[in-house]
Amino acid sequence: MRRWYWLVIASAFFGLLAACAPEVQPTPSPEVQKAPLLPETVPSPSSLASESADYIRYSKVDQENRMIISTARLTLIVNDVATALEQVWGLVERFQGYTVQTNSYRTATDNLAATVTIRVPAARFGEALSELRKLAWKVQQESTSGEDVTDQYVDLEARLKAQKATEEELLALLREVRQSEGNAQEKAEAILSIYQRLTEVRTQIEQLQGQMQYLEKMSAMATITLELLPREPEVERPVIEEGFDPLRTLREAARVLVQILQGLVNALIWVAVVALPFWVVAGLVIFLWIRWRRRRAARKA
Repeated sequence: MRRWYWLVIASAFFGLLAACAPEVQPTPSPEVQKAPLLPETVPSPSSLASESADYIRYSKVDQENRMIISTARLTLIVNDVATALEQVWGLVERFQGYTVQTNSYRTATDNLAATVTIRVPAARFGEALSELRKLAWKVQQESTSGEDVTDQYVDLEARLKAQKATEEELLALLREVRQSEGNAQEKAEAILSIYQRLTEVRTQIEQLQGQMQYLEKMSAMATITLELLPREPEVERPVIEEGFDPLRTLREAARVLVQILQGLVNALIWVAVVALPFWVVAGLVIFLWIRWRRRRAARKA
């Protein structure tokens, strides 16, 4: 019994010593010691420089080179539309723009009118409007508007950059597959799959480039639509207004009376032609009924 007693005391003593002993720190492996001190969420210096450059470039676009699609519509009353058209075309040539569309037509008074759509450099948009106002005898209507497409252009540019990076990666992968050794059928299937993906990416790149070119052209040139109307002469009222004319009133009354009589005659003709068979049948029925009554009365008498 004493032996078991001393064994229990010794095991409790050694357990107490183990609990009080200091914790041994594991020695880091060489691979852990070579790990970078920066966490994965911290960007590298190259990425920081790229993001800074993009931020500076986008800030410059936002502050200095806003892409604005400017449009205006003017309704001008001119003394001579043909002359005004010649002046508009000369102004477009002087401003290094171009004419989009010209439409000429005649007004209700058989005077020439026209609608012209022109495009001029956006930098000279205000100057062009000022020159066009000088051609008019009167500016009847004017409206201008501007659409900011800077954010849309920047978004397209970022998407284009991503698609080009994808294209480069696919081309590199294609070269790697071609240079690799392996089953010929598997290589052919891999190359065909990469080609299909490259076609899709290239189509998206062309679409993005087309949208960007459209925004560049629309923002570089302002659109102005002109409606040129002739100056109509003012109609002077006569000094003496047209007075009472009894003969004219009598003629109008006689004309109305004749129309009424014609209507009555036409109605009688319709009644006579359409209702005549019905009247004949009704008269025959009445005649037979009267005759029957007389015979009956005669028999009773």
